[in-house]
Amino acid sequence: MGEKTFDDAYPIKDGYKRFDPRNTAFSRSFRGDSGAAQRDNAESREEKMVRNVPGYTLVDYSFSGAALTAAQASHSGRGQMNSGFYSWSSLGVAVKPEGVPRWEGTPQEASKILKKAGKYYGASGMEFCETDRRWIYSHTGDGRPIVFEDVEEGYVTEEKAVIPDSHRWTVAITVPMEVEEMMYSPTALNPVSSMGFSRMPVVAGTVAEFIRGLGYHAIPCGNDTALSVPIAIQAGLGHIGRHGRLITWERGPMVRIAKIFTDLPLAPNPPAPRGIIEFCDACMKCAKQCPSGSITEGPRTYEGHSEANNPGALKWYCNADTCLQYWREVGSGCSICFRVCNFTKPEGISHDIVKWFIRNVPQLNRFWTWTDDLMGYGKMKDPRKYWDTPYEPG
Repeated sequence: MGEKTFDDAYPIKDGYKRFDPRNTAFSRSFRGDSGAAQRDNAESREEKMVRNVPGYTLVDYSFSGAALTAAQASHSGRGQMNSGFYSWSSLGVAVKPEGVPRWEGTPQEASKILKKAGKYYGASGMEFCETDRRWIYSHTGDGRPIVFEDVEEGYVTEEKAVIPDSHRWTVAITVPMEVEEMMYSPTALNPVSSMGFSRMPVVAGTVAEFIRGLGYHAIPCGNDTALSVPIAIQAGLGHIGRHGRLITWERGPMVRIAKIFTDLPLAPNPPAPRGIIEFCDACMKCAKQCPSGSITEGPRTYEGHSEANNPGALKWYCNADTCLQYWREVGSGCSICFRVCNFTKPEGISHDIVKWFIRNVPQLNRFWTWTDDLMGYGKMKDPRKYWDTPYEPG
C-alpha cells in the first residue's frame, strides 16, 4: 500500500522555507564558503591519464565527458533555467494553429496521453502531482527571486523569474541510468550521470513542447527552479533513500529527475507503495561504504549538516560538502552509494520477488541486506575489462 499522503511519510516542520540554490555544495564551494575544494584537481587527473591508471585513462575520461554533449550543446546543461530545451516559451516546433481550439479533455485523459508520449520520447517514468510551492527555489542560481503572479505564461527578466499562478500541475519525469556502467564507480569510467543529464532536457523539453502544441503552457526544468526529489515523491515515482536520492521500485536510484510546471490539468498520482524507507532504515549499506562518511547511519531527522541542506523535512540528510570534497579528491563523481544500493539491480523476476517481500514482509529486510552482500551485488568491477566486454543496454 502507498502512504496516505506525502506528509504522512515526510512530515514538514512549521516555518519551513523554500531553498536558495546559492547554498548548494557546488555554489558554496565556488564561493569558498565550505570545506570543499573549489575545483577538481586538474593536475592529479592529468597525471592519472599520463600513467594510464585503470578507470582514469584518457579514454575513460573522454567517454564520460562526451556523455554530457547533448546537454551542453543544446545550452541546457544540468539545468540552465529558461535556456535550450529548458526554454519557458515555445520552441516553435509543435504549434497549435490560431483557428484550432486548444485540446480539451479530462485530467485523466491528459495524464494518459502525456504519459504515453513521455515514454515514447525517452522517459523511464512519468507521474503527476499538484504544484507544491514549498519545493520551488526561493531564488535563481544567480540570486533573482522566483515569484508567482497572475500571468498567462512564465517569464524571466533581469530582476526576477515569474511562475504563473495557473501552473497548478507538475509533471515529474525520470530518465534512466545504466546499472552496468555504474558498477565502475568511483572511477572516471562512469558516464551514467552525464548521460542522464543529456537525456533530461531532451525528454522534458519535448514533453513541454507537446503540451504547448495542445494549447497550454509549460515550464520544463532540470536541476534548476525547484527541488526534484520531493516533487518526484509527491508524484508517486518513489521514495527518498538513506543516501538522499530518489529510489523507485522499478529502477532503484538509477534515474535522473526532470519536471515540468503547467496549466494543463492533470490527475495527481497516489504515493508509491511503501517499504523503501523501512528498508533503508534497516540496511545502512550506503552509509557504511561511503568513503567520505557523508551518509548517516542514524535515524531520519529534521536537521541538515550545513547550508547545503534545507532543514525542516523529516528525512536522511547527506553531508553534501564532504561528499563534494571527496569528488574533488578522487577526480570524478563518486556514485558509490548508487553502486552499492540494494535497489540497484538489473530487471529480473528474482529481484521482483525480493521487492514484494520488502513491501509486504519488512521483518526480512536485514536478511535481504545480508544476502545482497553474500551474492556480491554492488562490488566495483575491474575497469581494465570494460572495453573488452560487449555493450548491453540496460
